[in-house]
Amino acid sequence: MNRKSSLLIRSLLALLLLSLPATADAHTAISGVGDFFGGALHPLMTPTHLLVLLALGLLAAQHSSLQLKISLAVFISFSALGLLLTTTGLVKTVYPPVLIGIALVAGVLVVLEKPLPAIANGAIFTLAALALGLDSAVENGSAPVITKTLLGTWLGLILAVADMAYYLSLLTRQRWQQIGIRVAGSWISAASLMILAFALRR
Repeated sequence: MNRKSSLLIRSLLALLLLSLPATADAHTAISGVGDFFGGALHPLMTPTHLLVLLALGLLAAQHSSLQLKISLAVFISFSALGLLLTTTGLVKTVYPPVLIGIALVAGVLVVLEKPLPAIANGAIFTLAALALGLDSAVENGSAPVITKTLLGTWLGLILAVADMAYYLSLLTRQRWQQIGIRVAGSWISAASLMILAFALRR
């Protein structure tokens, strides 16, 4: 086994191990962190959310600047809607395979590097934003606590996707950089596929 293959396998296993505890995605208190910052860190500490965010960031980075702005506008709007809907109590969590499936589809699109119609691209970012928002319900707390936590989560989601998309888009001017992004997309796709298989076997 060569070095590249070994590194790929180790990376995939690391992603797999990080993503296995995917059943409890609702907010819980983070010791020593306030409500707002706890909410902001929540997407980065929830493995399935992180996988989706990585895939979306890579996908958005491959878009033209106009399409990137549209994708981010859609994501910002519908993640806010998803988070707002959590306050109704109608949806507690999102079925984990749905989130993993979104990461898988986005990862495959990154690998293919094919321009998408605006409506298809908007649909992916809409579905992802709603799913992430709906899966970020606050378990308990007063109205001010819930509000601050959800605002933090909204900011955390936006910054995760927007920062990654912006900085990675600066690295797509040379072919080897584009290939690197596609390789990262293939890792996310492979990890998502394995995690999805484990989740569906339960």
